[in-house]
Formats: sequence, structure tokens, C-alpha cells
Amino acid sequence: MSTAGRKTRTAAAAVPSKPSAFECAAIIAGLHASKGKGAVKRQYQAGIASGPTLKFTASVDMDESCKAAEPDSHRWDYGLGVERNHENEFAVWVEPHPASSTGEVSKIIAKLDWLERKLEQPAFKDLKALTQKAAQAGVPRFHWLAITGDIRIRPGSREAVLLSKRGLRLPTRHLALS
Repeated sequence: MSTAGRKTRTAAAAVPSKPSAFECAAIIAGLHASKGKGAVKRQYQAGIASGPTLKFTASVDMDESCKAAEPDSHRWDYGLGVERNHENEFAVWVEPHPASSTGEVSKIIAKLDWLERKLEQPAFKDLKALTQKAAQAGVPRFHWLAITGDIRIRPGSREAVLLSKRGLRLPTRHLALS
């Protein structure tokens, strides 16, 4: 191989990839985006998986990003950019939180209220649009990742109905997007 051929390959490998729509939307919103699931704490990453046609493009830690400005708010934790078949990108939101008592439902709903208010702000309009694309793609937008202890919220219960009305499924230990 010629020296010129090696230089071309090296130069091409050094070119940074184009930012995803989720990354761009996060930057506009004043958030730090990480590649893939990088913004999600390591202990929760294994509980969040994608199917064969999906890949995580980027992620944000909403809780950490907004903690200083809103220390007393019930903040949602993570946003994830998801791409289907290398073309259609959308956003989903994941909240790792205990589900060991039915009282946790009100905390999750308070966090969802906070997130929905955030997505209504002008700087977050692109993240909101990506979130709406998830619904259009038939993918639930908001997910409760149950951590520690038992899951006490049961199908058909009053709490399950409250969650469903807000667009949340029952909490689960492993989120598998497809």
C-alpha cells in the first residue's frame, strides 16, 4: 500500500462523526450530551438495552444538568437518543427509581411533570419533537427502570392506571427497546 493510501485512511479515521439530532437538540437546550448511553450511570446501563434495529446515539443526565439550578425539584434522570435502522431518530426518557412501594408512583409522576414542563420550554423544543417522534414510531416515551427491592406496583392496580394515564408503563428491571 502506498503512503498516500495510509494517510487517507488515517485522516478519515480522525474525522469526528456528525452529531446526532439528539446531540444537537441537547446542545441547544444547554445540556451536555454523551455518546451512546455514556451519560447513564454505569450501574443502570446494563438494565437499558436496544433491539437489533435500534442503537443509542447519545444521552443526557437531566438530573445532574439541572441540579444546581433546581435543587429542590423532582428531576427526571436520563434522556436517550435512539436511532432505528440508521435513519429515524427519536428520544426516550428513563428514570431509575425504586418501585418497592406504591408510594413511589407519586414521586415518579412528580418527576414526569417536571420533565414535561422542561420539554415545553423554548430551548427544549427539539428534544420535545424527538420525544414526539418516539410516540409516532410506536415506542413508549417514558420508562421507569425499577432499582433495588421488589416491584410493588401491580397490573390493574390504581397505581398502574395512574401511570398508564400519564404514558408510563409499569416499572421494570430491564428496559428492552425494540
